[in-house]
Amino acid sequence: MSDDDDLPIYLPPGGAESVPGFCDRLVEHLQSATHPGEFTFEGVDVDESQGVWLAPLGGYDPEVDREGAADRPADPTLPPGGYAEVAEISAEAVRRELHAAWGAPTVRTPRFVGSEREPEGILDYVMTAIGVDEAEMWDRGALFCVVITSWDGEPRRSMLRQALVVLPREFALGGFAAVAGDEITIHDLLMHGEDLGELRRRAWLLSTLFDAGEVRVREAVLEASRFSLHFRSGKTTVWTFADDGRALVLFNDPASEFARSAADQLIADHLRAGDESESPADPEELREAAELILVARMLEGIPDDLRELIAAPAQNARGEAAEHDLEFRLSSSGALPIISGVAWYDGEHWRVPAGLLEIGSVNDFGMDDLGFAEAVRRPFRLGGELTVDTFVAPDDHEQRAVFEQVFAACPYPAQPRPAAAVRLGYGLPQDVTHTELVGQIERATEAWWDVEPDEADPRDDPFRVGGRRLRSFDGRILRSIVAMAEPWTSDILLEWTAELREAMEARWGRAVQMQAHNPHSGLERKTPVTRVMRGVGLLSAPLWWVNGHAVLLISGIPDPSYGEEPQAILVIARADAVLDVVRNTRTWELRTRARVLGTLTEMTSGAAQTDEIAWNGPSLAGSDLVPRATRGRLRTGDHHWVWHFALDGRALLMSFPIDAQATRGSFADHAELFTGIPDDLLSLVVDRDPAGLYPVVTRERPEDAADDGILGTAISLPAARAVLWRDAYDFRFSDGLLRRVRPIAADDDSGDARTPDLTDPLPVLNSADLGVPQLQEALYVGDELTRGVLADERYARNVFDRTPTRVEVDRAFAQLRDVHQNALTGSMNQFLDAALGMPDRRFVLDAALANPDPRNRREVALLLLERETDASIQLSHLTPVNVLLENPTLGADDLPLLLRLLHAGARAGAGLGGIGVARHPIVQLADRALDESEIAPLARALLEAAPADDLTRPALPDGRSVREYLEAGVFPHAYPRDGLRAQVHEEMERRAALAERNGYR
Repeated sequence: MSDDDDLPIYLPPGGAESVPGFCDRLVEHLQSATHPGEFTFEGVDVDESQGVWLAPLGGYDPEVDREGAADRPADPTLPPGGYAEVAEISAEAVRRELHAAWGAPTVRTPRFVGSEREPEGILDYVMTAIGVDEAEMWDRGALFCVVITSWDGEPRRSMLRQALVVLPREFALGGFAAVAGDEITIHDLLMHGEDLGELRRRAWLLSTLFDAGEVRVREAVLEASRFSLHFRSGKTTVWTFADDGRALVLFNDPASEFARSAADQLIADHLRAGDESESPADPEELREAAELILVARMLEGIPDDLRELIAAPAQNARGEAAEHDLEFRLSSSGALPIISGVAWYDGEHWRVPAGLLEIGSVNDFGMDDLGFAEAVRRPFRLGGELTVDTFVAPDDHEQRAVFEQVFAACPYPAQPRPAAAVRLGYGLPQDVTHTELVGQIERATEAWWDVEPDEADPRDDPFRVGGRRLRSFDGRILRSIVAMAEPWTSDILLEWTAELREAMEARWGRAVQMQAHNPHSGLERKTPVTRVMRGVGLLSAPLWWVNGHAVLLISGIPDPSYGEEPQAILVIARADAVLDVVRNTRTWELRTRARVLGTLTEMTSGAAQTDEIAWNGPSLAGSDLVPRATRGRLRTGDHHWVWHFALDGRALLMSFPIDAQATRGSFADHAELFTGIPDDLLSLVVDRDPAGLYPVVTRERPEDAADDGILGTAISLPAARAVLWRDAYDFRFSDGLLRRVRPIAADDDSGDARTPDLTDPLPVLNSADLGVPQLQEALYVGDELTRGVLADERYARNVFDRTPTRVEVDRAFAQLRDVHQNALTGSMNQFLDAALGMPDRRFVLDAALANPDPRNRREVALLLLERETDASIQLSHLTPVNVLLENPTLGADDLPLLLRLLHAGARAGAGLGGIGVARHPIVQLADRALDESEIAPLARALLEAAPADDLTRPALPDGRSVREYLEAGVFPHAYPRDGLRAQVHEEMERRAALAERNGYR
C-alpha cells in the first residue's frame, strides 16, 4: 500500500484497478501455502488471526492530516476535500472495480444471536469489533473475500478504513463452531471419571431393570450394543457402545431449558435477520423446523460411522426387532433424533460436538441446561456408587432379591472407583489452586470499584474466578456457583470448601458468620445477601471484608425441601447489601410513621413539615399521569433527615447536621455523593426549591455538560451529609457515599502486589456522624412505634420541640384516616400513607372510582388497577363502570381509567343485577349533562368492548334497547346526542358487516 509517512492517506500501490487482481493472487497464495501470523504479500502487510486474514486497502487519518498540515507543502492537485476526498474517491473506485470484476456482492450485516445478543460467527465479531454496519462479500471458492469500508464518524472528518478480510467458506457461512479447534470438544471430566466399562455396566443395569435391556445394532458399519432408558416424565437416554471401544450417548429432556427456549430463540434470531419469508408460517411448523436445525447442528462433528448407529435398526437377544426409545423426524438430511444433548467417546476422550458447544454459547446454556443432569448424571449416579442399596431399602427383602438377581446377572463387571479429584467432574474449578482462587477474588473486589462485569475487557476479565464468571445482580451483588456436587458426592464438596475457607482465612483472617436470621429476634434479615442464602437454603455463611466489599462463601448441603443440590456460591457484595438499615420494617410502615411524625412536628413546632412535589417519575400504566411524591423533614437529635416517598415504594432520604457549620465540601463533592441514584429520584432534589427543609449548594450552569446527565447539568443540590434511597426491594446508600467510606488497598513491601484492605466499612456507614443511628431511633425501626412511645419525653426530646400530649398523638393518627375514606375523598399520597394492611384492592376500587376530585380519582384507581385487579367482580348493584360513569366530575380525561377498567374485566354492558337495578353504561353517558366532546371517547371505548347484541337487546326496564333510547331523543338535559347516535349506528353497521363476512346472517 502507499503509506508515505508524511501523508495521511493509504492507497493501493497499483491504484484501484489493481485491487481485483491483487485479491485473486492473494487468495491463490493463501490456498497454496501456510502463513501463520503476519506476512507481506506484494508489498502489503497481511495479518492472520483465528484463521482469518486482514489486509488494508485504503484509509485516511484526520489526526495525521491536522498535525502535518503546517509542515506539508501545498498541493495544487488536491480536490476541495483535500486528502480525505482523495481517500474517499479511491475507496469508492476500489468497490467499483471489484463489482466490475466479480459481480454484485452479498451485502453482509452483523448478525447477533441468543439471549445475550452475541455475534453469530467470526465475521460478525470482526465487523462488530471494527464498528461497521455492513460489508460486501464475494464467494471466491474455498475462500471468501469481504471488503469493509467505513468512516468512524462524519465522512471526510473522521477516520476512513477500507480493509480486505479473507476467510474460509465455513467461517463466512457458519457460526463460531466453524472456528473452534478440535481441542475444545474434549471434555474428559464429563462422566465424572467413570470408566467406559463402568458406564456400560450402569447402562445395562438400568436398561435391564426399567427398559428393554441390551440390544444389538444391525445393518451398520460398526458392531455395537444399545441401551435405552425411558422415563415416564418423557426423559430418554440412549447409550450406544461400539465394539471398537468408542461410544455415543444421546439424551432428551423435554423439561430442559434447551427444549423450552432454544428453538424459539433460533426463530427470533432469524426473524431479526429478515429470514421469516423462508420459514413456514404456521408457528408449530416453524418450531419443529427450528428444532431439527438445532439437532442437525448438535450432531455435526460426530464421525459418520458413529452417527450411523443412531438410527440403525437393532435386535434383542431373542432376535426380535427392538423399538427405538427416541422419536425421529425426517429432514432434508435424513431422519434426525429429537434430542436435547449428545456426547461421544473417541476411544481416549469424551467429546461434546462443537455445534452443541456453539448452541450453549449463544444461549448461555451449560450441559445441565441441555438435560445432562436429569437424563445422565443423576439416573446413572455418575461419581457415586451404583449398588442394590441405591435402589432398595435394607429392610425391603422381596425387592432386594429381585435387584440382587439382576445385578448378579450383569455381564459387565464393576470397575474401580475414580479418584476423588475427578468424581465431581466439572463441579470443581479446574487447574487453579485455592490460593489462586483467593487472589482472583481479591482482584474482583478491587476491579468492581472501577468497572461493572458487563463492561470488563473480555481479554483480561477480572470477574472470572476459577473459570466461572461472576454475574451482577442489580449492581449490588456479584455471585457465581464456584463448585457443585450431588448428594452422593457432597463429601468431596465439603472437603474442598473447607480447604478454600482455610486459604481465605490465611489471607484475610478469621471470618464473621453471617446469618439469614437475626440470632436474637429470630426475624429474617431482608438484604440482597440473605435473599441469596434463603434462595438456596443455606442460611449461614462466613463473611470477610476485602477492599471495601463483603466476600461470602455460601456452601453446604441445603435442606431437601429447597430442591437444591450441594453447592458453593461465591458472593461479593456492596457494603449496604449486607446491611438492613431499617431492620425489617416495611416501607409502607416507614411511610406511615413519617406522616405521623410530620404531623406531630407541625403540632409541636407550628411549622409545616410535609408537602407534595412533582417529579419525573414513572407514569401510571395506561396513562400519562405521574402522581406527585410526598416529602417532609424529621429531627433526629443532632441531624435532620429529609424524606421523599414515591407511589412505587421507592424513597430518597438525606441527612443534614443541624449545625449549619457542619456542612462540608464543594458542589462537585455533593454531586459525587448523589451518584448511583436513578435520575427520576434525583429529579426530586436536583434544582428544586427546598421549601426551607434543607440547605443547598449552588453553582453557575456549566456550558458543556449537556450530555452529562441530571447531575452534570445541575446548578443546585442538597448539601447533604448522607444519602439513602430505596429501590424496588431494599434501602441502599448512594454509590458516592459508599466510595467515600471505601478503604484503599496499598502496595505491599515488595511493591509487586496489592495488600487488600480488610477494614469493615459498616461502622462508618452506621456512624452518628452520618446520622444513621439517629434515624433508626427516631423511626423506631425493628420495633413497634406505639402512641405511648410518641408521647414519652425520653423519645420526644430528640424528635420534637416539645413532648406532644396523648391527645395530639391520637389526633395525628386520626388524620391518617381510613384507607376507604382516602380512596373516596383523599389524594394519592393520603391513600398511600394509610395503605398499610389494606384489604384486597378490589374492595377499595369502587371508592376510588367515586372520588369527586378528577386527578385523585384517576391516580388512585389506576394504581389499584396496576396489579391484575379483577374488575369483573361486582360488589353492589353497580358495576365498576357504572360507578365511574355516575361520578359527578366525569370527563373525557377519564378515558385511560375506563380503558383500564375494561382491560381488567369490568362489564361494558348491564351488570349482574340486570337492567332493573342499574342503567346501561351507554344510557348513563347519554343522560350525563356533558358536552358530546366529553363523552365521545368514553362511548367509543364502551362500544368496542360491548357484547355483540348489547345495543339491540332490552337495556331499560320498559324493554327499549340502547339504540331505541337514543333514537327517542328524550334526555334529562339540553345537550344534543346526535354524535352518540352516530357512534352507535356506525358500530352496529361495523358488526353487521363483520357478521356477513364471517357467513352469519
